[in-house]
Amino acid sequence: MNTPTIRYYLQNQNKQTVDQRIRREPIMVEINYGYVGLDGIGNKRAKPFRIALNASIEPVKFGKATENFKFDKEVFKKATRNNASIRTKMGRLQENIDLLVDRYVLSGIIPTPSEFKHDLLIELGRVKRKVLGEHKILDYLYSKIKKSEEESNMGKRSSIAPNTIKTYRTVSHLIENYQIATSSVITFENFGVKQYWEFWDVMDDILKDKIQINNPKQPRKQRKQDYGYLKTTLRKYQTTFVKTLKDAKEDSELNADFLLNVYDKNIILEKEEASKDVYVTEDEIKVIIKYDAGDDEDLQMAKEYMIIGSLTGMRFESMKDSKEAKVQVYNEGGYNFKYIHSKQNKTKTEIYIPLLEPVLNILEKYNNTLPAYGANPTINKHIKILFKKLKFDRSEDEVLRTYRSGEIRMKKPLHELITTHDCKKTFYTNLYNKQVNPTAIDNMTHPEATQKNRMAKIYNKANMLDKAKMFVDEINKIESSIYKF
Repeated sequence: MNTPTIRYYLQNQNKQTVDQRIRREPIMVEINYGYVGLDGIGNKRAKPFRIALNASIEPVKFGKATENFKFDKEVFKKATRNNASIRTKMGRLQENIDLLVDRYVLSGIIPTPSEFKHDLLIELGRVKRKVLGEHKILDYLYSKIKKSEEESNMGKRSSIAPNTIKTYRTVSHLIENYQIATSSVITFENFGVKQYWEFWDVMDDILKDKIQINNPKQPRKQRKQDYGYLKTTLRKYQTTFVKTLKDAKEDSELNADFLLNVYDKNIILEKEEASKDVYVTEDEIKVIIKYDAGDDEDLQMAKEYMIIGSLTGMRFESMKDSKEAKVQVYNEGGYNFKYIHSKQNKTKTEIYIPLLEPVLNILEKYNNTLPAYGANPTINKHIKILFKKLKFDRSEDEVLRTYRSGEIRMKKPLHELITTHDCKKTFYTNLYNKQVNPTAIDNMTHPEATQKNRMAKIYNKANMLDKAKMFVDEINKIESSIYKF
């Protein structure tokens, strides 16, 4: 944040002329620290905030009449030489602003004008710090889960995804387990940075089975791991937990006094490299396409998912979000291909994906739409079974980067490592190996941001079609039995 500038001015309450302004007027303060917001018509502008100095003065002792009594340091200094009360208030104001700025900078916070004003009034002693009761974090999380489920069931556009709600519920179980293990109750008021990291240490010990607990609200017993949590898993839970704390911090109805700085970036583990780097080769995709699953619906589901995911680059969430989309045809300017409008609600992105022949053959069975394949863990389970049946057992490296047990390196067969997450890598790697222009691949794997403005939507549609045509041009250069339209 910028160093705050202070502007003193008089509040001319009765809109009097210069000659009429002979009585004392309140001194006001405008504080500007470079915070930029939007005005009523969407333009960016600086947003200072204003408070009263809680002092008044005759205008002639504040500034010159010729300048409409704009604050003049020399006039003010001379007039208040024998009365230091106003200057004392100004000095105290400056000291408290400096104090808050140091606090914000150390915490990496840029407060809103209303937050800065509120904190300043507290430091000046005009607003009392709230002496509040303890607010249980778990109670707040329960209410958040309930509200999120209700909004999701109502189909609200602003509702969060079911998978996100599931993660919130998992975090609620973690808090329950911690409180059972430590015989304590964590609140916004008593949960500081020391206890925050102690919380994750206890979670790690529970997963390692060093601490045994019995949680009646968690019917499914947690699977134990000798090495504890992976950093990637713990980071996901930390991100959800901290987001909950931030939501609570910004909830005007909660009125909790937080001990933990929820905006501190250091309370979330850094991102780690993926634990594996696997993909399905073109030859293996061909074997999957030829495989006859017979009457086994689960294996058929796994087969179809791997074909669609590996030949479109779509993630599980993208397929789910695009299940209502119909196959469309583009037949203009010498092009003739079928595509689907892929959307991802979580990232608010979209793209037109040209559909290769093996994918079209599957979608035709489902009325030219993407099939619904159920839960991601279920699909992963059956994909592993499928790969084992196909004897896809080439050895691959896996590196487990744990929270407190270091790195664990091992070799595993492909059928034990493969998941839906590897389809995007498969899509990219196979095309890259065939010397397809990386930009054309990136266009499919990094969708456009969804536009709301009508004209922007028209432009975006044209842009997505251009990218789809570029992809078609590149695929048509390939000689392959599966990479064809």
